[in-house]
Amino acid sequence: MADKKRDAKKKGESKSNGSIEGLKVYKVNGNSKKPNSSQGKDKAIKAFLIVIIAILAIAAVFAAINTFFPDFFGRFSMQGELAARVNGQPITMEQLNVEYERLPLQYKYYITKEAFLVQLIDEMLLYDEAVSQGLAATDEEVDASLNDFIQQNNLTQESLDQILMEKQLTIEELKSLIRSQLAVDKLLEQEVKGKSAVTAEMAMNYYKDNQDVFTMMEMATARHILISIDDMTEEEAEAKAKEVLVMINDDKSNFCELVTTYSDDPGSVDNCGEYMFPRGQMVAEFEEAAFGQDIGEMSLVKTDFGYHIVWTVNKTPEQVLGFEAVEEQINSILEQQQQRMLYSDLIVKLRDSADVTNYLEKKAEEEAAKQAAEAEKLAAEAEEEPEGGIAPPQIDVIPIEEPEEAEMVEAEEMVEEQEALEEEVATSVEEVIEEADMAEESKVEVAAPVEEEMPAVAMSFAECLTSKGVKLYGAYWDSSTKTQKEYFGVDATNLDYVECGVQGDYRAQEQACEDVGVLAYPTWVIDGQKFMGIQTLAQLATMTGCKA
Repeated sequence: MADKKRDAKKKGESKSNGSIEGLKVYKVNGNSKKPNSSQGKDKAIKAFLIVIIAILAIAAVFAAINTFFPDFFGRFSMQGELAARVNGQPITMEQLNVEYERLPLQYKYYITKEAFLVQLIDEMLLYDEAVSQGLAATDEEVDASLNDFIQQNNLTQESLDQILMEKQLTIEELKSLIRSQLAVDKLLEQEVKGKSAVTAEMAMNYYKDNQDVFTMMEMATARHILISIDDMTEEEAEAKAKEVLVMINDDKSNFCELVTTYSDDPGSVDNCGEYMFPRGQMVAEFEEAAFGQDIGEMSLVKTDFGYHIVWTVNKTPEQVLGFEAVEEQINSILEQQQQRMLYSDLIVKLRDSADVTNYLEKKAEEEAAKQAAEAEKLAAEAEEEPEGGIAPPQIDVIPIEEPEEAEMVEAEEMVEEQEALEEEVATSVEEVIEEADMAEESKVEVAAPVEEEMPAVAMSFAECLTSKGVKLYGAYWDSSTKTQKEYFGVDATNLDYVECGVQGDYRAQEQACEDVGVLAYPTWVIDGQKFMGIQTLAQLATMTGCKA
């Protein structure tokens, strides 16, 4: 009985606590609260994890495709359109465009975007090879190189920031570029410079095989005062020249002053009337006087330009420079030749062992193939045409009905009217001709105007050089070549210029330049003789006879 009472009491307490079997109710401040939401949170977490796993799975698929099937997406990738792919590493068109825009303007003039892409590919191959050989640059080396750059160019922090802004670079990107360049430099030092070796025997053989290169032509240095015959007679010009000749001091100390006052040669007035030239470059009379008289002597000579007071300042005979005088230059030339070959061999080796896809090159090849196919198609269609050309279209023959008798009468009347009209016109024409003949006889004869002969268009200085067979050899990356061309301005396009630089390899040289024996840029070839270095327009004028 007592047990039943206890059970009844427990049940009463349970009811008073609001507990119902299978349902939990909680009271907070007298209000009911819903069941705990921990189960909802678990579901949300599970959903989130599923999404993450799905994303990772998709990324893994893309990574696997890029790894095992690098060309699966062709020249498109998740980063955008590709310019190239080097050992699985993409070079996007955006990257190529950004890097190309950072080039100085003068380099863009000489190198195309396609050629620049080849350089980028080679740089990636060189950098990867350097890293694989443990030649990566340290942070200390990068900082030291950056500091050297700042000091050598006298840059302040403000000017460095300005340069970075113009080139759209951050300081970290600049350091990354320096790091790559230092690694490549280490590789080239080891694989190119470190393997070149020039012996004394090689230098001597080069000297013997290239005697013409080290031969100095016979040269004369002369100063002159020209009295032109453009504005006076020959007698007046000769008399004036003799007057000026008498004015010259025995020590010729006032010669330059007299040049400024009296000479009619604008090309040499600012240089005391001085020219330096080999034989065969000046007019015969002037050349004979300059080479024929002793150093220090003067003479008065006549040419087609007028009268010249010619003073021979110096003469040097043709001579071959001694080996000792050019040994250092020869060693440098041979070292450069060896290093160009070693560099080219290294690049070929790296390209052969690499997996490189140049999409710009492929696109150009596909376009060329497409054009070739279209040309073949047109040629095939032309061959299928009949011998007489395009076959004439088929014309349906429509039978002509016989005209009625009335229509025939009407046609005959029209023909008679036409013949009458033609006879009337012929009569009128004869009358007009007779009147014209009578008028012509009565006219006073007037002489026909004489056509003035149009003056010939004068050649430009560069055109004159080209007409004389003068050639300029240079390289697109060489600043001296650029400076030489700037001397001519727009006229530079008329020069016979030979490009020696090889796109994508500044150490290489085109075969045409090697055949001539070009050793430095720029090099002028005039009458078979080579002149190295920048030449002024005045110097070129004296050597060629062209007017600058």
